[in-house]
Amino acid sequence: MACAVIGSRLDYCNSMFYKMSDKNFNKLQQIQNRAARIVCGVGRWQQNARQHWLPVYSRTDFKVVTLCFKSHVMRQPDYLAVTLDRYEPSRSLRSSAQHLLSVPFCNTVLGKRCFLVAAPLVWNSLILELLILYQPLRIT
Repeated sequence: MACAVIGSRLDYCNSMFYKMSDKNFNKLQQIQNRAARIVCGVGRWQQNARQHWLPVYSRTDFKVVTLCFKSHVMRQPDYLAVTLDRYEPSRSLRSSAQHLLSVPFCNTVLGKRCFLVAAPLVWNSLILELLILYQPLRIT
């Protein structure tokens, strides 16, 4: 029950938490840790059993990458798909085969948190092995 209630609340709109302050991340992490203690039935000062849950800040990156993948590959939702542009270098480079996305310039802190800028940044920071496994779908 705790996993369903607390996990769903942490995951609801958690892409909005991207680049949030550490103070707020710590509060959410404490809530997640408390839920893990309830599920495992351990006390506060006892050793926590591992639940294999991602930390809250990693959950936000995962959500942004998931939205980016769905919109870049499956072109859904359409309003997000049109915001992502593939990186096209002016000449042939090794990075051409990595399926990178172009990151638009933004000089405000709030602007760097929007999907238009955050999704390409997180997508381009993925490990090269993951990007090699990624084969873009040809949707016409």
